Parts: sequence; structure tokens; C-alpha cells
Amino acid sequence: MRDEKELRVEVSDADIHLAKADWLAARDGGLPEVIVADAFDVYRSLISAQAQQLADEFRRLRS
Repeated sequence: MRDEKELRVEVSDADIHLAKADWLAARDGGLPEVIVADAFDVYRSLISAQAQQLADEFRRLRS
């Protein structure tokens, strides 16, 4: 089994902003709904990953 740290991906605020811009461009650009939904899913997934990353860091600092 791999070490958890090997599988970790760091999500930056810039990653979140770019994903949001991509989603909004797809939504406002009249792209097919499936593309808009996929772009939103990427955006939501990055937000979730960053939230987990922040929670992990908070717990690490508290222990």
C-alpha cells in the first residue's frame, strides 16, 4: 500500500479561481449542458479537496 503523502495533491487558490472561471465561461458561453456540468464538477471537486487539505493541516497543527 502506498504512503498517503505520495497520493496527496495540493490545491491552491489559483486552481480554484481557474476552475471557477472555466465553469462560468462554459455556462455563460452557451456550451452544451454536459460540458457545463463537467466544469462545475471539477470546480466542486477542487473546493472539496482544498477544504480537506485545510482540515488536515488544522488537525496536524493542533496535535
